[in-house]
Amino acid sequence: MEETLVTDEVLGLSRELLEKVYSSQAVEQALSILVRGRSEETERFRCRQAELRRKADFDELTGIYNRSTFYKKVVELFKLYPKDNFVIIRLNVERFKLINDLFGEETGDRLLRYIAEKLADAQFEYSTYGRMHSDNFVICFPLRGSNQMEFIGTIQQDMEQALPSYKVAMTFGIYYVNNKNISVSTMCDRAGLALQQIKGNYMKSYNVYDERMRRAILQEQDIVNEMNSALSGGQFRVYLQPKYDIVTEQIVGAEALARWIHPEKGLISPAVFIPAFERNGFIMELDIYIWEIVCRLLRKWIDAGYDPQPISVNVSRLDLYRTDLCDVLNNMVKKYNLDPGLLQLELTESAYTENPQQIIEVTKQLQKMGFPILMDDFGSGYSSLNMLKDISVDVLKIDLHFLDSQDESGRGGNILNSVVRMAEWLKIPVIAEGVETKQQADFMRDIGCYCVQGYYYSKPIGVEEYEALMNSI
Repeated sequence: MEETLVTDEVLGLSRELLEKVYSSQAVEQALSILVRGRSEETERFRCRQAELRRKADFDELTGIYNRSTFYKKVVELFKLYPKDNFVIIRLNVERFKLINDLFGEETGDRLLRYIAEKLADAQFEYSTYGRMHSDNFVICFPLRGSNQMEFIGTIQQDMEQALPSYKVAMTFGIYYVNNKNISVSTMCDRAGLALQQIKGNYMKSYNVYDERMRRAILQEQDIVNEMNSALSGGQFRVYLQPKYDIVTEQIVGAEALARWIHPEKGLISPAVFIPAFERNGFIMELDIYIWEIVCRLLRKWIDAGYDPQPISVNVSRLDLYRTDLCDVLNNMVKKYNLDPGLLQLELTESAYTENPQQIIEVTKQLQKMGFPILMDDFGSGYSSLNMLKDISVDVLKIDLHFLDSQDESGRGGNILNSVVRMAEWLKIPVIAEGVETKQQADFMRDIGCYCVQGYYYSKPIGVEEYEALMNSI
């Protein structure tokens, strides 16, 4: 129902009508009640309007500006002080979800209010600050010397007192405003991008946005714009990197790798498009596309009279979240009438560290169907031994980054030796990848690792070149 206020015009009309029936004293009493009611009603209306404005402008939990109001206040600052240089800093809490899980959401909310208070306490000539969402906050203030670093240091000190028995770590993304004509939203996104690039990096608490990040954003946007047409247009090709028996130097299989051959830009590096696809989820479509091509190739070779060696394909961590992953792979090998053992599945150890229970359940189902499981990048994460305890993998793949040429202590070689010996005790075959020199190949042979892949033997090659190698055997 809309608000109805008692106006002076209504009061005048009421007086005229009442005096025809009642005494002037009664009229005055009645009108005083109406006036008082008008005043109270007006005050209630004003309070409701103020409350609506407050909800529209401020974050309900912390009482500081919300995102949209922060954007407006930054624009006002720029207009008031056009000659000043400003900095925008995004900040959030490392592993905030863990804090909620450990101490409860009420404690998490108190921490957010504490951060808001510390933003309000920051000593600047003028500034504005707000809460973007969840544990994400933002502040804008004029740049004076190194005051941005002093601010970060102060907040970090404040966080040491935030929770008893728990060290609250903050991450900061810094954007120096060098163009006030772009939207404040874009400025905050750039500060947020700088922040995201160091999330989980405990050696670095802050990061500064630069133009390389902007170029990376534009490059990724180009990739996203073209990825669907590239897939439907056959621009993604399968390259195969052979795996060799280090003793006989014969091919014992290969790993299928995706390559993007753009009609105008040429070869687009997997280091560029794979991370982008992992971020936006398109990696799942690309993976299925590659799996299908590999199954088609295996069927082609079998029909041509070959006894092909197994081909391994990559299964991304996002694939593991698909509820129909096992059905997709099982239906694919049935479609091409293949032994599942010919299609090996490479999972990265990092997938285990992110969601161990999920990967344990999926790998068990896939192994029951006959798919061999290869654990890629073994030893690169923090849960290697836990992973071996929980998952009965069929093959371990270790990267020779342990054999760094700058490692003069020999510790890297000792670690590799220990991993190979441990795998031998567990009766798990090992593949060494990244073998680039004869010295590395000889070392792996000496410690008992007899299956290798890497540029010393062969780079990833096209299907026709791989088929030529098969014919030469």
